Amino acid sequence: MNPSTSPVLETRSLTKRFRRIVALDSVDLAVHPGEVFALLGSNGSGKSTTFRLLLNIYRPTSGDSTLLGVPSTRLNGTTLEKVGYISEGQKMPQWMSVARFLDYCAGFYPEWDAELCRDLVNRFGLTLTQKIRHLSRGQRMKLSLASTLPAHPRLLLLDEPFSGLDVETRAALSGLLRTLALDSGLAIVITTHDVEEIEPVATRLGILRQGKLVVNESLQDYLGRHRFLNSTDDFTDPLPEELARDVKTTRTAAGAVVKFTDAYSADLEGRLRSGLPSATGVTFSPMTLREILAAHALPWS
Repeated sequence: MNPSTSPVLETRSLTKRFRRIVALDSVDLAVHPGEVFALLGSNGSGKSTTFRLLLNIYRPTSGDSTLLGVPSTRLNGTTLEKVGYISEGQKMPQWMSVARFLDYCAGFYPEWDAELCRDLVNRFGLTLTQKIRHLSRGQRMKLSLASTLPAHPRLLLLDEPFSGLDVETRAALSGLLRTLALDSGLAIVITTHDVEEIEPVATRLGILRQGKLVVNESLQDYLGRHRFLNSTDDFTDPLPEELARDVKTTRTAAGAVVKFTDAYSADLEGRLRSGLPSATGVTFSPMTLREILAAHALPWS
């Protein structure tokens, strides 16, 4: 990603209220060419609302958004030709065969890449003569991808793209998205609960909580500042106040109580070792994205 390039997606104080419910609260966001932006959050956090505002399905209460430099409220066919959108449970004409549906989609895009379409059909193991009504959930997601990527969009919005896919296809999709972003500069925004799949692909991370964008940073930086603190003596000495705010306690899925930090640095490690005699045996180990999200979701008090 070249930070000097103009963003393909941008929001400024984007807000959506439904009567007294604030679904999205003053979100500022910019996604540039070649970025894979993972937008995470629990159900009801505002992920789907964000996509609907971007695509002008909802009108904002305040603030605004642009896609490819065009305000979302003024999107036209020319702009939408360069925006791909795939959602979980996307509706398709059930009576069509795979081949007929792909031919139908190709007619909408002047720059349709027939060779890429054939490659995706073969890669995903789709049967051209099969009716859409007979496709499994995972096969429908594959068909959605095969009917979108050959149009060579500049921006791709994916809502739960890994849902219903087998392990091998998830890995293939992750690799494909990473390649498209690196080689063609495609900007990708993904909402997903499958954090294991997104960790090797995403370059930036956003986390929504009750409509607020509470995290918006490089995924590498986010992972880098989180560490488990492993010790043999359970920190018998009380933490000084200046260290206590950087060391948190949480639970693992198995119920064990563990300590972690979301502000790791060599300086913090040095201050912890010098300021707490019982911490001489402490080691710091990396955390996966799932472990980080679980740690923040399960604080121990």
